[in-house]
Amino acid sequence: MKVMIAESSYPNDFYRRELDGNSVASLLNTISVENELRYVLDFKHLKKAISEGIDKGFQILHLSCHGDESGIALADNHQLSWDDFALAFHNTSAAPQVLVMSVCCGASSGLGKAFEKQANRPKIIFGSTEALDFSQYAVAWSILYHRFKTDGPKRTVAQVALQQITAVVHASF
Repeated sequence: MKVMIAESSYPNDFYRRELDGNSVASLLNTISVENELRYVLDFKHLKKAISEGIDKGFQILHLSCHGDESGIALADNHQLSWDDFALAFHNTSAAPQVLVMSVCCGASSGLGKAFEKQANRPKIIFGSTEALDFSQYAVAWSILYHRFKTDGPKRTVAQVALQQITAVVHASF
């Protein structure tokens, strides 16, 4: 299993050292999962990280940024609708098997609808439908990646992780 992590948080998050991408990379290193962390400050570099992950055979793309019901916001404060975000996968040769959205409202129904329009789309999208805090995501990703490391990044495994996360962390996953 290989995880490409794209971190695109706001400057204040960097200042407070509340960077989900760093936490996930450390977690994955601890459990011996190959990963690469990319800091993506704009849409150009987000697309580059997506393409690089696909070209290098990473099964999971972990996106850490801000979001709401209508889409995501990158470090440069550029707002992307769910449709615009899904278009980032349009010219790629494939899509990651799993898309982990460490984004407030990252499992919004709008994201699923946006991917329905794309030929290249992940088989599994994992995230929260509500705005949560840094510590809640940290616990959730510990559970998810432990399950994936143990049993592989499969839909049935994601469903087990989802049950565990909703029991321990928050029902919005």
